[in-house]
Amino acid sequence: MPINRVRRLLSVAAIVPLLLSACDSNGGFDPIDDAAGTYELSVYAGSSVPITFNCDPGECGLTNGGTFRVNDGTLVLYDDGTFDEINHYTTTPSGGSAQATTFTSSGTYEIFGDDIALFAPAQNGFPARFMDGTFIYGGNDVRIRYTEDGDQFEYRR
Repeated sequence: MPINRVRRLLSVAAIVPLLLSACDSNGGFDPIDDAAGTYELSVYAGSSVPITFNCDPGECGLTNGGTFRVNDGTLVLYDDGTFDEINHYTTTPSGGSAQATTFTSSGTYEIFGDDIALFAPAQNGFPARFMDGTFIYGGNDVRIRYTEDGDQFEYRR
C-alpha cells in the first residue's frame, strides 16, 4: 500500500510542471513565442475593410480628389523580430480611371507582454513610422491593434 501511494505522488509530481508550463494567462497564446505569423488587415482608419473613402483635392495622393478604396492587407511578423506590411488600394481620381496601388513597408518589432512596438524606417517616399499596439485575444482569434496618426488599425490572425 505505501508503495502505491509513493508511485501516485511521484506521478502527480511529474505531471504538474508539464501542466503548469502548458498554460498561460492569454488562453494559450504567448506573444513572445507565438507572435510570428501572417495577420490580415481587418480595420483601416477605424473602419472595417474593405472600405472606400472620398478624398478632397490634394488628399489621398489625388490632385483633383476622388476615391481611395482599401481592399486588403497583410502584416507578417517573423521570428527574427522583423516584419513586412503589404496593403492593396484602389485610387480613382475624379473623372479618371481606377488604379491599383500597393503600399509596402518593412521594419522591426519588439514585444513587451501583451504590447507590441513596430518601427519602420523611412522608405518608399514615406517618413519613419512608429506604432505602439496591443495583442487582443478572443478564442482562437489573435489581433494586433494600434493607432497611427490618430487612426485605429487592426490585423487579425
